[in-house]
Amino acid sequence: MEIAKFLLPMVAALLGIIQTTSEYGVWNPARRPKIMGDIIPLRALGTHRRKIQQKIVLYHNFFRSSVQPSASNMLKMKWHNGAARSAQLWANACQLLIHDDITGRHVDGYGACGQNIFIATHKVPWWFAVKTWWLEKDDYTYGKYDNRSLTGHYLQMVWAATHQIGCGIAKCIHYAGNTPEKNDKGRVYYNYVCNYCPTGNRPGQLSNPYKIGDSCGRCKRHCRGKLCLNGCHASDLWSNCRQLHKAHPHWLCHSNTPEGRQRHLYCRATCTCKRKIHD
Repeated sequence: MEIAKFLLPMVAALLGIIQTTSEYGVWNPARRPKIMGDIIPLRALGTHRRKIQQKIVLYHNFFRSSVQPSASNMLKMKWHNGAARSAQLWANACQLLIHDDITGRHVDGYGACGQNIFIATHKVPWWFAVKTWWLEKDDYTYGKYDNRSLTGHYLQMVWAATHQIGCGIAKCIHYAGNTPEKNDKGRVYYNYVCNYCPTGNRPGQLSNPYKIGDSCGRCKRHCRGKLCLNGCHASDLWSNCRQLHKAHPHWLCHSNTPEGRQRHLYCRATCTCKRKIHD
């Protein structure tokens, strides 16, 4: 979830269109992304458009289904309007290469969601942003702890239990001194932000963002396109919910007291999603 610092034209040299005939559609290898500058209206990239939402979800699900080694518990992503609203607000804030705080990334039921940021000096298709994050895989080896500043975007993209996404884009101006000054017209850039729920990149799990195995091996009755469909509607807000449930299941999930209801709220995934995939 650290910040992509790829500016065009660097991105153009990195990205190539892939070809697939899976359920996610077909990409023609002869059809390469174009740097179109102001030819693309900003509204055409706006995530209020259903078509753009579908494309962003499609790109993520294609890459999630393509991880190597293969994942047995990788959930299929869906668009989340709440995550998109918070992502758009942060994109609009134009805080160059800075993440939103946990309050700004909060989504009901999931707590603070994860966040990926991409900036470009020209308007480019969302494919550029998503593919740039994905390319961090070249610096990552499954099973080994890696520097999150190099691979954090990739890890968030392929975090198995993350299954909701919402994004936003904004035109911004960066000033050398961070504020407008005489003779400083600033430099235009475009701020691409995606929020991911529930969050990934949990400390202690960075070497294993998903479980290795045959695709859908842990969700054989709930599978489509190599991705699992049995995601949990909530997230644990405490890191030790599973341990607490093993030791004191009734105390954690079924105590009808104010304190008990609060414990249930903080461990909703553990208490209510026993047959679903969650962290």
